[in-house]
Amino acid sequence: MSNSRYMVAGITGIVVGMSIFTWLMWGIANRIDTMTITIVNLGSDIRAMTEFQKTMGQDIGSMSQSISSIEGTVANMNGQIHAMSQNVALMTGSTANMTANMARMSHDVGRSSQQVSSPMAYFWNMGK
Repeated sequence: MSNSRYMVAGITGIVVGMSIFTWLMWGIANRIDTMTITIVNLGSDIRAMTEFQKTMGQDIGSMSQSISSIEGTVANMNGQIHAMSQNVALMTGSTANMTANMARMSHDVGRSSQQVSSPMAYFWNMGK
C-alpha cells in the first residue's frame, strides 16, 4: 500500500507541476497577445503618420512656391522703391529750383509793380 501512496503523491506532484507550467504558459501567451495588439496598433499609427508626412510634404512644397513668389514680389517692390526714391530726389531738386524761381519771379513782380506805379522809379533802380 505504501507504493500506492507514493504513486498518488507522484501523480499529484506531476499534475500540480503541469498546472503551474500551464498557468505560466497561459500568462506568457496572454502577454504576447497584448504585445501583438500593441505592435499592430503601432503599425496603424505609423501608417497614419506616413500619410500625414506625405500631406505635410505637399504643403511644404506649396509653401516653398509661395515664398519664392513672395521673394520675386519683394525684389520687384525693392526696385520700385529705389526708383521712387530717385524720383523723390529729383522732385526735391525741382521743388528747390521752383522755389528759387518763385523768389525771382516775386522780386520781378515787385519791381514791375513799382515801375508801373512810379515810371520814374525805373531810372532810379536801373542798377539793381
